[in-house]
Amino acid sequence: MIFRVSAIARSRAGVVGRRMASSEVSTGASGIHSFASAWYNLFGKSTARYATFMAVGVIGAELLTNSLTDALWEANNSGKTYQQVDWSRFDPPDDDEDDDDDDDDDDDDE
Repeated sequence: MIFRVSAIARSRAGVVGRRMASSEVSTGASGIHSFASAWYNLFGKSTARYATFMAVGVIGAELLTNSLTDALWEANNSGKTYQQVDWSRFDPPDDDEDDDDDDDDDDDDE
């Protein structure tokens, strides 16, 4: 009938099942699996640990991104930013004589 499975189909299913149930693991996947397992045991089992991991990770990524962006900005705009300009070039020359004359005039008024 419709639900009868042939012997060939059953034997093929057994071969496919045995291939999928193979215990052989490649060495590359073993390292990834051990890392993922260790990460899960440390951070993934608890919601609080996972949330803490995410919060610290986001803050750390933000600090790293901020410092890299600032370094690139300073490198591309060297000598053009407010902190890097030599403001002493724009100071007017001091006229000490004029200041002294003004002080003398105030003393004469007494």
